[in-house]
Amino acid sequence: MTTETATTPARPRAARRGAPPRIALPAMRAWHAVIAGGFLVAWLTGDSDDLYMMHQVAGYTVLIAVVARLLIGLMARSAPWRLPRPSLAKTRRWLADGRGRNPLFAWLAVALLITVGAAAGSGMAAHWLPSVEDLHGALSDGALWTIAAHALVIVALFGGLRRLRGLAGRIAPRLRLRDA
Repeated sequence: MTTETATTPARPRAARRGAPPRIALPAMRAWHAVIAGGFLVAWLTGDSDDLYMMHQVAGYTVLIAVVARLLIGLMARSAPWRLPRPSLAKTRRWLADGRGRNPLFAWLAVALLITVGAAAGSGMAAHWLPSVEDLHGALSDGALWTIAAHALVIVALFGGLRRLRGLAGRIAPRLRLRDA
């Protein structure tokens, strides 16, 4: 052991490996929940005149979350905050040798930010320009299809339905209904 090693203060394990701070993963999960929940509420309340205010609040929440993510992603210097940067070269390399991070995640992240952001932005525009309402509806449906593709890719890449069935089999015995 050298003198320099003995006197150097110990750094947390994550900091030594260049891992993101502890807050990164929970913050990304919270952002994901805001986007997913907000989009779900906005989509479910889109055709209801009685729930139009809820639709607007959910849409503005999604728009703010997307804009915040874009701003943070542009300013961030390290993952996971940095915006994904998919490229055809990375995709070709991954398809050829299958090593490294799957570029499909970056492509889907960009597609989701674009489609969900466009749906939310066009919703805000439709409030003042009624002629944009049809475009808003089409963009919302497109975002929904992109979200479905995202969910299917995640399920397929992480073990597919077999893993989900196995997880359900482990969880189900723990769930016991109490007699009321």
